[in-house]
Order: sequence, then C-alpha cells, then structure tokens
Amino acid sequence: MIRIRKKVKRIPQSVKSSAALIVAQIVSMGISYITVPLFTRLLTPEEYGQVNVFTSWVSVLGIIAMFGLANGVFSVGMADYPDKRDEYAFSMLVLSNIITIVVFIFLFGLYPFIKDWMRLDWKLIALMSTIFLFQPAYNFWTTRQRYELKYKALLATSIISAILTPTVALISVISTNGSRATARIWGMEGAHIAVYVVFYILLTVKGRGKVEKKYWKGALLFNLPLLPHYLSAYILSSSDRLMISHMISDSATAFYSVANSVAAVAAVMWSAVQASLVPYTYEHCKRREYKPISVVAIPILTLIAGGCVMVIMFAPEVVAILATEEYKEAIYVIPPIVGGVFFQIHYGLYGNVVFYYKKPKYMMVASVIAAVLNIILNFIFIPIFGFIAAGYTTLFSYFLQAMIDYWAMCKTVNGETVYNMKLIGALSLGIIIVALGSNLIYDYALFRYGIIAVTLIIAVIFREKIIGMFKLMRAKS
Repeated sequence: MIRIRKKVKRIPQSVKSSAALIVAQIVSMGISYITVPLFTRLLTPEEYGQVNVFTSWVSVLGIIAMFGLANGVFSVGMADYPDKRDEYAFSMLVLSNIITIVVFIFLFGLYPFIKDWMRLDWKLIALMSTIFLFQPAYNFWTTRQRYELKYKALLATSIISAILTPTVALISVISTNGSRATARIWGMEGAHIAVYVVFYILLTVKGRGKVEKKYWKGALLFNLPLLPHYLSAYILSSSDRLMISHMISDSATAFYSVANSVAAVAAVMWSAVQASLVPYTYEHCKRREYKPISVVAIPILTLIAGGCVMVIMFAPEVVAILATEEYKEAIYVIPPIVGGVFFQIHYGLYGNVVFYYKKPKYMMVASVIAAVLNIILNFIFIPIFGFIAAGYTTLFSYFLQAMIDYWAMCKTVNGETVYNMKLIGALSLGIIIVALGSNLIYDYALFRYGIIAVTLIIAVIFREKIIGMFKLMRAKS
C-alpha cells in the first residue's frame, strides 16, 4: 500500500486531472445511457422530440444570453490574472447576468410575434432565462478547476450532478398527470438550477461582491468577434434538430436525438483530455515550442478516432439498448454524426493555439461559413432524403470548418503547421471512409465484430504510447 501511495503521488497532476475527468464523464454518460431507455419508453417519440427542441433553443440562445464568457476568454483570463482569479470570475458573472437580463427583456417583448416559430410556452422561456442567470457560475467554476488541474471537487460535483438531475427528471415524469415532456424539462432543469445556485453563492462570496469593470472591456472586445463564432457553432450542432422538427416532425427529431446521444461518446472523450491540453498548449505556445504540442495531441486524436470507429460499429447494438424498435432508423444517421464529431474536435486542436495568440476573429470565419452551409444543405436535402440527410450535411460542414480552422491556425503562427498534418490527414480519411461505408455492413455482424477486434488489437499494441502522452502534459496551471 505504501508503494502504491508513493506511485500515485508521483503521477503528474495533469494525468490525475485527466483521469478524474474521464471517470466523471464515464459515470455521467453511464447514468445518461441508463436513463435514455427509460425516457424513450416513458415519453412518446413526439414528446421526446419536444424535449430536444427545448434543449436546442437553450444551446442557441445560451450563447447570446451568456455571451460565451465561460469559453476561451475565461481561460485566457486565468492565464492573464493568476493572482486575481476570484475577482475575475465574479466580475465575469455580473457581466453575464447583465447581458442575460437585457437579452430576455428583448425576447419577451418579441414573444407574441415569434411564439409560433419557437414552439415554446412562455413559461419555458422564463425557465430558460433562469438557467442563463445561474449557469455561468457553474461554468466559470468548472473551467477554473480544469485549468488549475484540481480534480477532486470537480469529480465529486460532476458525479452528484449526474445522479441528481436525471433522478429528479424521472420522478417528475412518473408523478405528473400533465405533459410528460414539460415534466421532463422542468425536472431536469430545476435540478440543474439548484446546483448552479450553490456555485453562484460560492463565486459571490469568494469574489467578495467586488466587480472590476476593467475586466469587462477586455472580455467584451475578445468575445464580440467570437459571438458569431460561438453562435454559429451551436447553430451547427443544434439547427439539425430544429429544422427536422419544422420540416418533418417531432418524432423524427427524437430519432435524430437518440443518434446524437450515441455519438456523444466521442465528444466526451475529447472534453476530458482537452481540459489538460489547454494549459499544456498555452505553456508551449508561450515559448513557441510547437513540436511537444503535436507529440501529445496526435496520440489523443488517434485514440479518439479509434473510439469513433467503435461507436459506429456498435451502433445497432447501442440503439437497441437505448430505445425501442421504432427508433431503429436512428442507426443509419449515427456514422455521419460521429464523423462530424471527429472533425468538430479539430476545432479544439487548432483553436487552442489561435486563442492563445488572441486572434479569435479567424475562428469566426470558419464557424459562420460552416453553419450557413449546413442550413442551406439541410433545406435542400432534408425534404428529399429525410432526417438522415442532416447527419451527412453536418459531417460535410464540420469537415469544411476543420479545414478553415487549420488555415486560421497557420495564419496565426506565421505559416507553421504545429501538428503532424500527414497523420491527421490519414486519420481523417479513415474516419470519412468508415462514416460513409458503415451503413453497408450493418447487416453483417461478423464483419463488424472483426473491425472492432482489429481496432482493439491496435489499441493494445500502441497502449504504451497512448499512456505516455498523458505523462507529457505537465503544464503549469
């Protein structure tokens, strides 16, 4: 036991942090996958689709109402003001609240004219505004914990939240005599708000209620050109469901949403390691040492690519577990959605470098072009091919965004590639082939299992290299 404790103490803090985040994400995802089959059986496809329409609006409006202040600019603030992080966090919280109040005064004024288009009751709009008032506190706290590689409190909070919110939502759905979709929304978001309030109070106390307006100017100037970028990114990820709901039905949105739940595995893998990769990237960008960034990032991307292949190959089995037979069509949209997630991850690789050098306007170009293209392609192809077309339009849009993001990074660092693009190109080509061809082999289980076996064998062969990448991430918080 003593030897084990000594070995644990010698493990770099970045490795512990990443491992803890992965555990938290696995627990959260595990609980989510346990509850998804319950909700798909308790709610009709139409009701399940209504819930996802609400969450889509939360994603789109949240970026305006909260101004994306918990994203790149907050990490930059952690780096720029290491001795004033409490004051910085509280100042950002107050700024976010002011923006939220202004946005929702405007939204409620327009509500009589847009209620049919939004397809949301005014009470749900009020719930949304409450979420946006308190959620930034939790976002700021989690971003700071990840930046500082403090994993214990973050791990505990993530697990408690992962258990609490779906439990309250299930109780709400089971006990209601009214709309089960509404009960699901209020139960889930009510539990979220309860958690957010705790951190709102914590940030207020630690910040001593002191607002430094000098931080506001820097954050506003940094995020103003990024607002179209963040909004476009959310539109790209959420517009599919909104457009499917309007152009086909809420039931089709439910099928697409189940597929998104399956594809989320790849995104979760990335978010866990990205927390440690950000400070590592910033530290080496400061010294203009780009090779170590690539040495760490390529194995991570390879690991995620392998995970994407596994998710795609297991799609029929996962959907059978998560939902009833009527959701079977969701299987065929999983491959392009997972492929899109893989190219979405490229944004993190290139964006980390661009954000360090404070050139966010370049990222905006990629996001806006990709979002507009996705909407245009959806208008053309969803009426022809149904909701499955949205998966392929999203894959193409994220691929284009990744190419422009790469251009933005090269422009930022005066033409240097930073990463080994030959390997990234090979991984990307492999994912495209799998995403486009997997639907042809879903009826051949033995062939799919063979691909899964080969993927696992490759992972075992390169396990030392994969483990070693975490040992390199020793960046200072």
